[in-house]
Amino acid sequence: MPASSKVTAAEAAIRALLDGGVAGDRLPSEAELAELAGVSRVTVREVLDRLWYEGAIVRRWGAGTFIAARSRDASSGPFRRIYVALDDIGSLPGQIDASGREASLAAFAVDHLVPPVWVAGALAPERLGADGKLWRVTRTLAINGAPAMVMRDFLPLELPGGRLNPTELADLGMDLPRFLRLNGARIVKYESTLEAVACDEETARLLGREPGAPQLRTRQLAISDTGETVSCAELAFREDEISTTLVRAIGG
Repeated sequence: MPASSKVTAAEAAIRALLDGGVAGDRLPSEAELAELAGVSRVTVREVLDRLWYEGAIVRRWGAGTFIAARSRDASSGPFRRIYVALDDIGSLPGQIDASGREASLAAFAVDHLVPPVWVAGALAPERLGADGKLWRVTRTLAINGAPAMVMRDFLPLELPGGRLNPTELADLGMDLPRFLRLNGARIVKYESTLEAVACDEETARLLGREPGAPQLRTRQLAISDTGETVSCAELAFREDEISTTLVRAIGG
């Protein structure tokens, strides 16, 4: 079979296992899956990568691969099964500085509040305080002094490493993955959804634009090696100050 057909067949076989199991079930080894699907381990690994990006499986290093608790209904709502692996991108302020521009924080604020519905639905209930609240850290990233991006991070009050001190994120050298890692959470992937919305008043004020103007917004989940969503983020940016180009390389 062509390579694409082998991947499709292997994906169908592994998805059948997921459909027939329950959250927490351990999948067979790569070698066993390869034998089951009649493909190589390389092909199985590619399919497992896809399913991991999608959130259908959880990888626990040293323990194996398991069916994830989260599920998506692919038959309703917007088409969401586009997953892109973005590896080794590095710190955004570092990239800005490396380009010859200067990254700085134009504003920084910390709130202790009840999270929005989408955040509360993504986090485990035990990640919220007894009053149902968590930390919201709002940072406005500026490039050469001009506001370019508003970053709102929704963080639990505590992680395995202890109670969080969100003011540490006022230092641009402290990026979120490092902050979470230092507090006992190993983040292995981010899931982001990009949406076009009307700019709210607070974001408009921080970015220097008109309320209600068209705005690109990203909602992001930080997922640990246990499959748990540890924190959430909401990002909004000025397209005239910052943009991202995704390049898909096609092999020869």
